[in-house]
Amino acid sequence: MGRFILEDQVLEVQQATDIVELISEYIPLKKTGANYKALCPFHDEKTPSFTVSPDKQIYHCFGCHKGGNIFSFLMAFEKVEFPEAVQMLAERSGIRLKFDEPAGQYSRDKRAELLKTNRQVADFYHRQLIGSKEGEPGRAYLQKRGFTQGTIGRFLLGYTSPAWDSLLSYARQNKISEDYLSELGLIICSQRQNRWYDRFRGRLMFPIFNTRDRVVGFGGRVLSDGSAKGGESFSETGPVYLNSPESELFNKGKSLYGLNFAKDLAAKKGELWIVEGYTDVMMAHQHGFEWVVATLGTALTTNHIKAIRRFVNKVIVVYDADTAGELASARTLDMFLAEEVELAIAQLPQGLDPYDCLVQKGPEVFKQCVEQARDLFDYRIDLARTKYDLTTLEGKTKAADELLKSINAIPNVLKKNLQVKKISEDLKIKESVLRARLNELSRLAGAGPSGRTIRPEPSAGSLARLSAVPLKDIKAGENIIEIMLEYNSLVSEVQNTLLPQDFPTPESGKAAGYIFKIYERYGEVSLKTLLSFVAAEPALSDWVVQLTERISGKNINEAKRYLNDCFHYLEQKRSRFIIDTSLKQKLKEAQTKGDKKEIDALLLQFQELQKSLTISRPARDGEPSRTISKR
Repeated sequence: MGRFILEDQVLEVQQATDIVELISEYIPLKKTGANYKALCPFHDEKTPSFTVSPDKQIYHCFGCHKGGNIFSFLMAFEKVEFPEAVQMLAERSGIRLKFDEPAGQYSRDKRAELLKTNRQVADFYHRQLIGSKEGEPGRAYLQKRGFTQGTIGRFLLGYTSPAWDSLLSYARQNKISEDYLSELGLIICSQRQNRWYDRFRGRLMFPIFNTRDRVVGFGGRVLSDGSAKGGESFSETGPVYLNSPESELFNKGKSLYGLNFAKDLAAKKGELWIVEGYTDVMMAHQHGFEWVVATLGTALTTNHIKAIRRFVNKVIVVYDADTAGELASARTLDMFLAEEVELAIAQLPQGLDPYDCLVQKGPEVFKQCVEQARDLFDYRIDLARTKYDLTTLEGKTKAADELLKSINAIPNVLKKNLQVKKISEDLKIKESVLRARLNELSRLAGAGPSGRTIRPEPSAGSLARLSAVPLKDIKAGENIIEIMLEYNSLVSEVQNTLLPQDFPTPESGKAAGYIFKIYERYGEVSLKTLLSFVAAEPALSDWVVQLTERISGKNINEAKRYLNDCFHYLEQKRSRFIIDTSLKQKLKEAQTKGDKKEIDALLLQFQELQKSLTISRPARDGEPSRTISKR
């Protein structure tokens, strides 16, 4: 769990920060009428389309459609998450933030002290490597591996001697808190001998940084057996690689080695390359591939993908042949598809990892391998060819099912349809047959042990997420949000009629949830306040800003009439959806069982819903149609 910044303080930071002054610190702005203009910092352009409004305290680019407020801008420009953006702006304005600290989590001051301790330890390890007699094994190893002094310094590599108390002695001499060292897992207490000793001994040390260049943990690689101080024999029996233990500061499943160095160039390039190990990353950077990162001895996780998505929407994994095959699993594909991040696999020459390829074959061969990276879905189709005998009916069926189950995880309808088309072409199966099977697998995905589908009664919002969203749905959702922002007096009416999940699109539903929350808390809701609440979700922030650019300026009577039309339209749509899915399915099941009582009840419900759909007036231009039946 994370630490939460109090909402009132977010608003305080916003009130203290002028968007024009903030953005002027990053890019030159030119006053044009009531607004300011500039070349967009988020995409290449020759004619300024980036506009900053001092009145609304928002920015919007008419070229790439990015928009938001002070928090959104800082998140996009500095590539930081929402809490970091708030903290940076609070420091800029001299505001001391108070956090809502969940039980068992670090206070802000303690977190700062732990980060400071980690940095002191990293500096100590680095000095041990580059300037002490004990560091000779580390220096020899790095020299043999071909790493330059520049790379060693940039990554702040270190070394810790085989002695049991090297760090502990240094900490006592320099008054570094042993409690903090213990909490960070850098020293351990022996239960048998009741004495403290260093966790990392006789290892080359790799500090692990977060995206703000703070040391959050360490990885240590054992080099060889050595001698401890005083001639005491020491044999390293631990794993070759050892990481800091998990803590609020450090989580292997979220951290990526080298991301602090790679993030800006990766964002500029539009893609991030992932390798397996520390030395792979360092050698790649040493050869100019500075957008390369590595996981920390773990498989890729959803948290990794979420962290990556802050900077790029495309990932190329550069592994050896064996690991590439393991990566191309259904689970990995489904994670990337769900987060809508493109994934490709670059396969290196047999028996070579990225470090070996760069050193033995050279950067050009490495680059060519990456340029020939193949989309994970294509890669999985080829794996299916080798896994199943596609000349047989059974083999072809199993291959199609395996691939269709992954397609089912794709949220984007267009991408889903294109992938079905691709499987049809590759496996020589009719598209219509694959679509029918995909629908069947979709139903089975929500089925319980009895085979009956278990799902809540669908709302208009759930329909929008299952199929392409009609234009009328989009306009209905947008207009309800516009009306609530223009006329706060109508928020309660909307809240009494619709739940956030009843809105016809995910964006309008999320925005409505925030509007309801703000209105309940403060008794009013403005664009400025709404943008503060949605700033943690950049896509939603962009959507809200684009929406406000087109606010229609209806008078309140027009707004009320239009709102009523939207309510009727959504109710009508919901009724149609219930008829087409839930009722028809239940009726089919009742007919199969021969349950006459259930059939009669369902037919009556069917007739009532049909009646509510029979009388409607034609829509005015750009409006949803209005149902005239009683609500």
